[in-house]
Amino acid sequence: MKILKRIIAILVALMIIIAGAVFVLKDEILYPDYEITDSIRFAQELGCGWNLGNTFDACDKGSTEKMGLESETMWGNPETTKELLAFVKECGFDTIRVPVTWAQHMGGAPDYTIDEAWLDRVNLIVDWCYELDLKVIINTHHDDAFWLITDNAHKESSKEILTKLWIQISERFAAYDENLVFETMNEPRVFGAEDEWYGNEETREVVNYLNFSALEAIRSTGGNNAERYVLIPTYAASGLDENIDALALPEDERVIVSVHYYFGTAHQSEFSDCEKEWSLGEKYSLYKTFRRLHDRFISKGYGVVKSEFGWTDRDNMENLVANTTYYVETAEKLGFPCMVWDNGSHFGLIDRNNLSEIYPEYINAVTKQEK
Repeated sequence: MKILKRIIAILVALMIIIAGAVFVLKDEILYPDYEITDSIRFAQELGCGWNLGNTFDACDKGSTEKMGLESETMWGNPETTKELLAFVKECGFDTIRVPVTWAQHMGGAPDYTIDEAWLDRVNLIVDWCYELDLKVIINTHHDDAFWLITDNAHKESSKEILTKLWIQISERFAAYDENLVFETMNEPRVFGAEDEWYGNEETREVVNYLNFSALEAIRSTGGNNAERYVLIPTYAASGLDENIDALALPEDERVIVSVHYYFGTAHQSEFSDCEKEWSLGEKYSLYKTFRRLHDRFISKGYGVVKSEFGWTDRDNMENLVANTTYYVETAEKLGFPCMVWDNGSHFGLIDRNNLSEIYPEYINAVTKQEK
């Protein structure tokens, strides 16, 4: 009997050892180690991000009319205050992404001069972020609805405006340290095209051309811009395999890749819902996309940022929290941070008028905090 008990104990111990080894091996296979370069380190230091959406990106798409500072509130959000940004930080966010549409706030050829009042207003938001010890990202956002068209017919005209725009922005912020990040473009694409959200070989190549051109323009202004971290997107900031694979990577140690991923539809967009918690198959689908980003960029030393993600479903909070938790944790395990999209309405998390959390459970899942 003693021998039998000893054999059973040995077998149980072996099973525990084997199970532990399988668990460790599974983690090593699913979430491989990687070298921490400056690009990857800084991308991870951006931490949890919040988008100040539908604010400085608000515009009258396609219009030739110029606008003033009133455009900040034209899509229904209140004027941005330092108190709002402080509250966002209090909610657990580390970085503020400030989408900016410039098209209706600049002059025409040949200089495309940015309106001083508009640049000053953007500058003030950046300054408030600095005062609050928040990192901040500024970009070119809905300019694709105006002059930023990523096909061969508009390739050179887009480059001309994009580079002159970034030279002006870079010169304004040349003295700011690395806590200010530039993002060359938001979701560069051919606005209104049949394959707008998918792209093709031509449009993907034009996006590469424009990314390199904007980066060169930023670097040319010197000061801290010579080593500023710069985000570059895939075509349409898309997480589709062909767009991930087509992104050209410059030989620049301070470039970070920007990708959006709204899981759930062809464009992974606002139509996503959380009627149910994800199945194993759906979780694996998300993992495959994130792993592709890891293998394509992080394994080569380039940081990655999920600069937009989110859901509109607020009726299935338990599933929303579970899916968000899996999304954020999977990204973190594969080496990159996430920035939630908040447009102040159907994607909203924070009540900007009353400075309160509309959906605290959702916010906690995004920020990985317990309050």
